[in-house]
Amino acid sequence: RCPFQMIRHGENVYATQFHPEADGQVFADRIRIYRNRGYFRPDEADRLTEVCVNASVTIPPEILRRFVSRYG
Repeated sequence: RCPFQMIRHGENVYATQFHPEADGQVFADRIRIYRNRGYFRPDEADRLTEVCVNASVTIPPEILRRFVSRYG
């Protein structure tokens, strides 16, 4: 695990270790794009897509909102 999930450098450079902007559909699109690129078995793509699309993603956007509220 990375001890730093989000950092700020100076006044205008921010970086995250994860993708707070991504929801299930964003990851489903990535699965489609990377289906045959060696990141996972191509025959697993449909199952992975289903898991992503059906996931409830609420914590990452809240983390990002709080980060911007504090440092933005």
